[in-house]
This record gives sequence, C-alpha cells and structure tokens, in this order.
Amino acid sequence: MTMRRITVTATLGLSLVLAGCSDDGADETVTPAASESSTTEDGTTGSTGDAGAEGTDTAGGTADAAPMDDQVCADFFQSGAVQLADRAEKNRTMLDDAQVSDPASYGEVSLLSQRITDLVEDASADQAGLLERVNAPFVQVRDAVLDDPDQTVSDAEITVPEVDTTDSAAAQEELLASCTS
Repeated sequence: MTMRRITVTATLGLSLVLAGCSDDGADETVTPAASESSTTEDGTTGSTGDAGAEGTDTAGGTADAAPMDDQVCADFFQSGAVQLADRAEKNRTMLDDAQVSDPASYGEVSLLSQRITDLVEDASADQAGLLERVNAPFVQVRDAVLDDPDQTVSDAEITVPEVDTTDSAAAQEELLASCTS
C-alpha cells in the first residue's frame, strides 16, 4: 500500500469522524418509539403500531414497511439507521448541486461508494448490474479525486468532476421495483 493511499485512508477516516461530531444533525435519523398513541375525534385512544417500521415509497427512501426477503435488497433499502438508498439519493443531490467540495462531503460519497461496492459482491448478476449503475457517479468522483496529483482528500477545498446522476437514479428505481415485486 502506498503512502498516499495510507494518508488518504487516514484522512478520510478522520474526516468522517469529524463530520459525525458536527452539531448539524442533518444526517441523524431519530427513531420514534415502538408504538405511538393517538386520540381520535370520539375521544378514544388508538395505537399506530410500529412507527419505526414505516417506509416511504420513493427511489431514495426505504421500500415497503414489510421486510424484504432478499438480503441484498434489505441491505440497500432497509438496513441501518440511514439506508444506503437514502444516502445514494442524498449524495446524488449533493453532486447535482455541486455541494461536494470539502473532506466531509467527499468522505460521504467515498464511503457510500465502498459500501455499495461491497454489496455488489453478494448480489445476483441482475442486482449487481443495477447496483453498479447506482454507484457509477460515486465511483467516478472518488476515482477522480484519488487520481488527481494536485489535490488530496484532506485539502480544505476538494474539486470533483461534474457527473451525470440520471442513470444512477433510474437504476435505483429499477432496483426498488425488482426488490418489491
């Protein structure tokens, strides 16, 4: 392993730790209590069930509230406090809005890229193809920064190439459809 790779890895880890310590709180997901009560118009109290299991039906959100049988689908759409699907949507938006310009935002893109790459290893051929398409803009950004001799991931300002995220979003929609059918 070259000294540059070691430095990049150490800096990326430090950046992610520092990003996690920020007071911003935008990346934190608050899990509601196991059940919530509500009062209806007639004064009776009802329970909404497991509020933490609710999901959204968007490309960036989780799939349905029911657990997915396929492990790769569950890992992408339902695992963790913030699902990979949600992170992919957020990172595509950051790339589209040119908001990836510092070590923390670059670190988020790089980490997501690695997590999706790891997930591809366990995926079927069809899933792997879709996941690689979802991951394509993140890999492109990660590789461009790592291969640029004029910058490091610890620079105060990081320049990333402009990338098209349209196919990534479409692939995520296709993956969601295949996982929920």
